[in-house]
Amino acid sequence: MVGASWTIGALDALEARGAFRASDAVEVVGTSSGALIGALVSAGVGTTAMAAYATGDADGELAAHDATALRLARLPFPLGPGSLRMALNARSRTAVVMGLLPRGVVRTDAIRELVDRAIGTAWPSGPRLRIAACDYATGARVCFDAGSRAEPGEAVAASCAIPGFYAPVRIGDRRYVDGGVHSHSNADLLEGAGLDAVIAINPMSSSAWVSGGGMRERAMASRRRRSAAQLAREVAALEAQGTQVLVLEPAFADLAAMGTNMMARGRRAEVIEAARASTERALARLGHRRRGLVGLAAG
Repeated sequence: MVGASWTIGALDALEARGAFRASDAVEVVGTSSGALIGALVSAGVGTTAMAAYATGDADGELAAHDATALRLARLPFPLGPGSLRMALNARSRTAVVMGLLPRGVVRTDAIRELVDRAIGTAWPSGPRLRIAACDYATGARVCFDAGSRAEPGEAVAASCAIPGFYAPVRIGDRRYVDGGVHSHSNADLLEGAGLDAVIAINPMSSSAWVSGGGMRERAMASRRRRSAAQLAREVAALEAQGTQVLVLEPAFADLAAMGTNMMARGRRAEVIEAARASTERALARLGHRRRGLVGLAAG
């Protein structure tokens, strides 16, 4: 909820300033909430319509998506770790922790239904869309696109399936979870694409240093620093290939609006406005309008 709202606000500010319209991208890579926004972007849904829907003022393109699409269906709560195999085979600390968490109890049907109703069951014909998820058995990253057997709604639901919260999504004979287990940004998927520039929108990272607070605040700050470090490595690899990269991530004011509960539905309007404001400030600091921005990585 919170990550999607921040991404919507950032994209809306980019478009309002005339710096970039997401639907003009050549490539879109989406992870977790970024997979949902990326699918809508690739299908030509405008950021204004997304913001209106997120804040409950939907009309036009997304008017058909009423509150029933957001109801959560629960499963019996499982006991024990969800994927010992993923924990044992994991190459990162995040994947180890995610594998040890109990299997999620909330179904992703509402997410898949939202995508199906918004863009249909065929992959969008706009920018090339790639959606990152992780194999629940091994923790390995899997990239879904138009050449895969998954429908876009299934792929988005899989990418959003946070271990320990959402139930893994079965596609074919495999089960998948959130692509953020591998990376919140997965910007390295754009390596070798020959892009002039990339905009990396990552609501889960931040270079803003936040100290103090309780255990939850410290854990979130640590997670954001790890995400920022990984994104920095991915950005360095892209820049080494001659690609310009603009990173947009939450600043101090955004973090205050976002809080520590990334599923807080009541913060959506506040987070969208905070993202708009901080993105405006970031663009103003650039001192000039970026041109040729043709790649988008949203986490």
